[in-house]
Amino acid sequence: MVSGKKIAAAVSVTALVAGLSYMAYFDYKRRNDRQFRRKLRRDRKKVEKTASKISEPSLDETSDLALELLGKLANESLPLTPEDKEQFFMAQVSKGEALSGSGASGYAEAACCFFQALKVYPNPVELVMIYQKTTPDAVFKLVMAMMAQEVKQKQTRYFDVFPSEDKHVRIKDKNKMEGKTKFKESQEGAKSDVVVPNRALFATRDVEAGEVVYEEESVVSALLPCAQNGKFCYHCLRAIPEKAEEKDETESAEEKAEETEPTEEKAEETEPTEEIKPAGETKKSSAAFECEKCHDAVYCTEKCRQDAYDAYHQFLCPTSSSSTAREFAELTQKSHELAPILIAKFFGTLVDREKKKEIARALGVSDKSDTDEYTTWEHLEIMRYLELIPTASDATALHKLGEVMSASVPGLNEFVTGERYTMLKGKLDYNAFSVHTEGVVPKETPETHVSDTMRDDHSKSAVGISMYLISSHIAHNCDPNVQIVFPDGTDKAAIKALKSIAVDEELRISYVDPSLGVEERRKQLQALYRVKCECKKCEADLAAAKAEAEAAPAVEDVEEKAAEAVEDKAAEVVESVEDKVEDAEEKANEAVKTIDPSDEGTPSFAAVAASPSPVAAVEAKTEETEEADTEEAESEEFSDDE
Repeated sequence: MVSGKKIAAAVSVTALVAGLSYMAYFDYKRRNDRQFRRKLRRDRKKVEKTASKISEPSLDETSDLALELLGKLANESLPLTPEDKEQFFMAQVSKGEALSGSGASGYAEAACCFFQALKVYPNPVELVMIYQKTTPDAVFKLVMAMMAQEVKQKQTRYFDVFPSEDKHVRIKDKNKMEGKTKFKESQEGAKSDVVVPNRALFATRDVEAGEVVYEEESVVSALLPCAQNGKFCYHCLRAIPEKAEEKDETESAEEKAEETEPTEEKAEETEPTEEIKPAGETKKSSAAFECEKCHDAVYCTEKCRQDAYDAYHQFLCPTSSSSTAREFAELTQKSHELAPILIAKFFGTLVDREKKKEIARALGVSDKSDTDEYTTWEHLEIMRYLELIPTASDATALHKLGEVMSASVPGLNEFVTGERYTMLKGKLDYNAFSVHTEGVVPKETPETHVSDTMRDDHSKSAVGISMYLISSHIAHNCDPNVQIVFPDGTDKAAIKALKSIAVDEELRISYVDPSLGVEERRKQLQALYRVKCECKKCEADLAAAKAEAEAAPAVEDVEEKAAEAVEDKAAEVVESVEDKVEDAEEKANEAVKTIDPSDEGTPSFAAVAASPSPVAAVEAKTEETEEADTEEAESEEFSDDE
């Protein structure tokens, strides 16, 4: 049996800074011994294989005992300071070794000691490798079972404590609520035994229309390339205001320009005195706080500048002395995607938050809440994501990411594999939101275009992209009852009710522009999120489109019949007019035939035929005959009188 001193000696040469969510407590040999680091990597792979070979029955046999032991340890407090943790760790390992040597009767208590040592050790994976080599198999399996049960308990408890009660929302699985079971399918279409949850966000109180349900800080955010013009903060995305003096000078210049404005006659002769700059070359606001090294990143306050530097800008700053950071920035710019930058910011922010959390606990100033036990990475693992196919560009970005951050985030290359990188991209693509602003954002150009997917209802201009732990669980609906807004002008989000929401009612948000037609909405949702929307609005729009399509032939038939009726009526009118003309001509011809050609007062047939209108010619000739007869009669009467 290996003694506790030998275990401690083995631990003393193990690196303690490989975990992403842990601080360095001690200085160990692995930092300077390359051969030792290689051996650790080989041993780690062996332990992972050993853990995968532990059969389910063997874990089930010890699960009840593991749960019982976890219950006994639940109320035991753990040390907070690095010094206390080191002493506690050594004591637990020594005690566990002694109990293991006493036989099977001491295995359960020995497992408790080794498990407690794991709780304070900064890199549990490496300690498990040592346990696997130096402890009895039964003890090792029991420790593994305790770890598995703790993870299971933690995952089960997650939705009971997160989000916190003051957010007035709760995450629920709609499949469980509706009694449905959905299994995960592979890209080839084969179903697996993995049950896929359908999580959504539900209100825990009544909310009136226009009321803010909750507010939430972002996990990570970045400016869109079109907004990287010195007018917006690179950390919180706020529009940087101009200084009062600068504003006064601008207003004075405008007034002076109005006074000296040329008349219309001279306007064409006047040449502009100032060149108009493109959107991407806008002058930085004089109120901005620049990075003192690169002078590219600008911030709205000194706090934003310091927070950004502590979390990520210290290794992303493209200074002349950092060619790797500069190459990484150029790579992301050429690829037209923000995912590599967001992933780099995420890991930097993750480590920075956990460090600050540990420091606060060590100083006794930590305000620990129920949700504080979960790291940002654990929150991220709960989120839904798109399964993406790795590309050559992803491999290049991951390689550059490792070069940029390996010095600041030890162990990143080992932790962020190609599979994890693709998974992170999938989570960003599915859960990221566009951040809107009241400020004027330059229009996107082919040079500033990015391919990243963002939930965007296009209510306002987008200035950046951001991800949130709570809001990521809001499901899509083309008829949303909430909307994401940014009342502070930063990446801090507020979920505002568009309609009255009852307690236990699901919160719904639109991932795309809800004003689009149903076919275009569905097309975008399928292409971007692989979502086949079957909301009530889509069903109503499809029904209306179907009814319109079915009614179209009837409308065309009515229009055709109306056109035919108009044509028939017009034909009848024309025919009637033609008949009347023919009747008139016939009557005129008959009248001509009844006139005696020998009568000198009667017009001849040739005269009638030559006249423009036979009827008119007859009438005119008749009038002349009557006038001649009248004159003759008057002449005879005059002769008789004489």
